Amino acid sequence: PGCLLNSIPDPGAAPVKSHRSMDRLKRLCKVLGSNYQERLDKLGIAAGHKEMDEKTSKALEQTIRVLEEAKEARFSKLQALGLKLRDLWKFHNTAPENILEFAETFACIDAESANELTKEKSLSMELISKATEEINTLEASMVAKQKKMYLGKKQKLLKLLEETHMVPADMKFDPKKKVESDFPKAISDLKIMIKQVKVQILERKDIVMRIELLQHAVNNSLSVKTSERLLRSLKNMVVLEGTFLFDGKDVKVVINEIEYEMKPASTKPALPVKKRMSARLTELRDKEQSSPDLPPPPYPSRVRDGNRERRKGVWGKESKR
Repeated sequence: PGCLLNSIPDPGAAPVKSHRSMDRLKRLCKVLGSNYQERLDKLGIAAGHKEMDEKTSKALEQTIRVLEEAKEARFSKLQALGLKLRDLWKFHNTAPENILEFAETFACIDAESANELTKEKSLSMELISKATEEINTLEASMVAKQKKMYLGKKQKLLKLLEETHMVPADMKFDPKKKVESDFPKAISDLKIMIKQVKVQILERKDIVMRIELLQHAVNNSLSVKTSERLLRSLKNMVVLEGTFLFDGKDVKVVINEIEYEMKPASTKPALPVKKRMSARLTELRDKEQSSPDLPPPPYPSRVRDGNRERRKGVWGKESKR
């Protein structure tokens, strides 16, 4: 008899199961931002009706499984978006009141599972779209800021190089190379080079300072004795140095040029004949180009004067005859 009683189905079991499934569907629709009543209408379930046939019950369970999968997928998506937003907010130093608009997205970062999110529309597609749009805006702004930062670092590097009379090639840096992406890497490389140049500035200071003083002495005709003393000390310092470039040239070449300029004009070696002729031709060419509207003379003035003298001589002889 006991076995017989256990085998008799409970008429209230099916309604209870359906009631729980419908409550579960309602909770899922709330979190996902889906319309609960539309789901019921699609399944053919009347509002408040707890009993249903087996086919409808299976369709309900299938709908719940689909929504559960969507819930997990959206949770993972929002977690990833939340992490990206957090990094962008840090970069832009975003104000708390602006972050508050994405509180639900931010909450996904700390949640261990999707079941912890029970607020209405906390896993809705609307929230995902809003977070995605915000990320796109912040990323575009970030790229603009990074580009500005890169150009600032680049300008700083070039200024430091100029101050210590180095050229970009000394640091294996090409200022003409365009950077359109991966600005963080480019900025990092520039920071390293800036640190290296700052070290170079300190190490090069004595030699650079003396060269600048000598160049100033040449241009301003300062004391010869002072200039010669500076030149001697500079030569002694350079002997102890290895490779030392000044404005892209070997420092010894620069010193020789300064020493040549320091000599009085009378002691400087004259230019070779060919170079003098070349300089004269260049001067004449530049003169012609500076006044192109004037017609060229038929012959040089000295040739004309010479012909006149010869004519005078001939005519004088004829008159004597």
